[in-house]
Amino acid sequence: MKVILIQNVEKLGNFGDIKEVADGYARNYLIPKKFVLPFNKENLTYVENLKKDLENKRQKEKDIISDLKHQLEKNTINISVNLGAKNKFYGSITKEDITDAIQKQTGIKVDKHNILIDKPIKEIGLFDVNIKLQSKKFPDITDKAEVKVWVVGR
Repeated sequence: MKVILIQNVEKLGNFGDIKEVADGYARNYLIPKKFVLPFNKENLTYVENLKKDLENKRQKEKDIISDLKHQLEKNTINISVNLGAKNKFYGSITKEDITDAIQKQTGIKVDKHNILIDKPIKEIGLFDVNIKLQSKKFPDITDKAEVKVWVVGR
């Protein structure tokens, strides 16, 4: 039986593929589980329209991620700390501090797990901090924004 996949099926194929499978496999497993549709012109047109809609949604998500990257990169984030003797400060700037500062200064909410720094910042100065941007709907759509973070003393 010839079928059109409407979901990715492991060891069979991906969404939109046209496959030849055993009649019993299609009738007893694939069709009841809504993994496939029988191959005909109407179903083929239906799947092609689904593909177009999916591609439009993916493009919108890419545009949203790109816009978010642009918004983050155009801003410089300032974090002020209390300085002690010899212009040193106690403690460090952590991922949480950076996410709080980004939200307060830009209004953009960033998950602390998406802040990519190797170790906490322990000195004043200018630092480049990478932020991983990932679509929730399409996990394969990702990008990185590089944000300038100024750590200054009070």
